[in-house]
Amino acid sequence: MTDVLESLVAHPACVVLRTADLEDFIARSPLALLFFTGDTAARPEGRDVAVVVRELASTYGDRLRVGVVDRRDETTLMARFGVVVTPAVVCLRRGQPAEVVARMRDWPVYAQACERLLTDESAPSPEAGGHA
Repeated sequence: MTDVLESLVAHPACVVLRTADLEDFIARSPLALLFFTGDTAARPEGRDVAVVVRELASTYGDRLRVGVVDRRDETTLMARFGVVVTPAVVCLRRGQPAEVVARMRDWPVYAQACERLLTDESAPSPEAGGHA
């Protein structure tokens, strides 16, 4: 694990998720972000997105929890949450993907996705979509 990823998972609003822990995480976190890092050695932009996700955790941590998907379980969980390419951040509403932001984007893209997730809390979850 890189220093950037270690810093992220050390954040109090973040937890590393294995498939076995996912349902409990969802039950405790009706609004959450899932971060699929991908292979940061092959695709270094995953480290850049990790920095953004840590900032999201600092900004929205009182309202959103962040689950960093364990690399060993990423392939299994990608299809479930509509992730096609990594790195990706999935905005979850009641366990369903509300939006997927894939690859490195400008800060406002991530911040606006979080704001939509928080603002539309009572809205039904749409099909996975977003900035893939």
